[in-house]
Amino acid sequence: MKLIVITGSKTFPDEPSLVTKMFEDGLMTLHLRKPKLTTQEMRDYIDEIPKYFHNRVIIHSHHILAAKYDLKGIHFTSTHLNKKWKYFFTRLRLRIKFGKLFKTRSYKRLTNIHNKEEHDFDYFLMGTVYNNLTGELYGGFYEEALIAALKSTNKKIVARGGVTAKVIEKTAKYGFDGIAFSSYIWDNENPCNQFLHIIRRFNELNIKIE
Repeated sequence: MKLIVITGSKTFPDEPSLVTKMFEDGLMTLHLRKPKLTTQEMRDYIDEIPKYFHNRVIIHSHHILAAKYDLKGIHFTSTHLNKKWKYFFTRLRLRIKFGKLFKTRSYKRLTNIHNKEEHDFDYFLMGTVYNNLTGELYGGFYEEALIAALKSTNKKIVARGGVTAKVIEKTAKYGFDGIAFSSYIWDNENPCNQFLHIIRRFNELNIKIE
């Protein structure tokens, strides 16, 4: 199952170093989500990550940097997808490496799983899936419907929103292809220790990390 970390929109002190430590501890995919950073600030952030980990980074903005830094991929927000001309030119500028890049987007509702997509995406972030206080499914998600929908689609769906180490087992049981952590890591005073706690839980459950 995919284990993904999504950065917070605000930058944590010494965050690139923390991200690097997570890569060293087994993180295979980071979603770099920094909507307020300028292109140069995003460059500075990526420059602080060792080059040999760049192929584990999926960027949410300033997509042209994906080709310049040979990143893992690009995430398209609803804003990107609504601006069809901008999306077209992004594809054009990335045309040489675009086919090699991972392409991802987000879904908010379970019914979105049945949407016909104009473009190919490697996986979809679905959420908010869980109530972060109780660990139960968030309003609009029901266990039987969720399991049925995930079984009926050939899309790879990753659970996000309200996820903690406690919901890893049920996330796998429901049939999700992955789980994405954000605030559970970055709201902790020691994000790297929190990440290691997640790794240990995966190992306890004998779930292979992708």
